[in-house]
Parts: sequence; C-alpha cells; structure tokens
Amino acid sequence: CSDRLALLQVRDILQKLGLQSTCDDSIIVKEVCGVVSRRAAQLCGAGLAAVVDKIRENRNLERLQVTVGMDGTLYKLHPHFSSIMHETVARLAPQCDVSYIQSEDGSGKGAALVTAVACRIREAGQH
Repeated sequence: CSDRLALLQVRDILQKLGLQSTCDDSIIVKEVCGVVSRRAAQLCGAGLAAVVDKIRENRNLERLQVTVGMDGTLYKLHPHFSSIMHETVARLAPQCDVSYIQSEDGSGKGAALVTAVACRIREAGQH
C-alpha cells in the first residue's frame, strides 16, 4: 500500500512538471531516486568514516569515541538517508564509536564563527 502511495506521489510530481508518465515510468523514477539517495548517503558516510578513522590514528587510539553534529534537510527529512549513512560509517570505521546529534542552523552558526575568526585574524595583522 505504501509502495502504491509512493508511486502515485511520483506520478503526481511528474505531472506537475508537465511530463506525461506511465506506471512503468513512475516505477523507474522511484527506483532511480532510491539508488541515487542511497549512494549519496554512502558517499557521505565514507567521507565521515575516513575523517574519524584518521582522527583515531592521529591520536594513536585503539578506539575513538566521537560525537558528530549533523545539519541539513536531507539528513533530517529523508526517510533512510541518516540510517544508511550511519551504517556506512560503522562498517568503514569499526574502531570508531560515532554518535550523532542534529544541530539546528549549524551551517549558519558555522559561517558566522568562521567570519568572526577571519575578522579577528585580519584585525590582528593590521596592528
């Protein structure tokens, strides 16, 4: 039933885009979207796994416990993205215990912090 609903949603989106579609078209679009989003989650997980494992190696630790702040609509709202990403990190960095917290407006706060630091560095260099 949920698969039928998903296919109806896909067909509705295609129609709103002005595309005539068949049931087979909707099945293909749904499948392609699933494969692309799964691969995106795996690529994010692989990058994160590389970073946390490198931190573990640099600190000369047998095990690393680390918390990672996550932000972004895809991570928050996609029904499977976060779990696929977490599974990928666990599989590729088995010596790292990673916990995740969702940060609200993390990118905005990060940009503000980087700007503040850059301004301080520039001001320090002018004196």
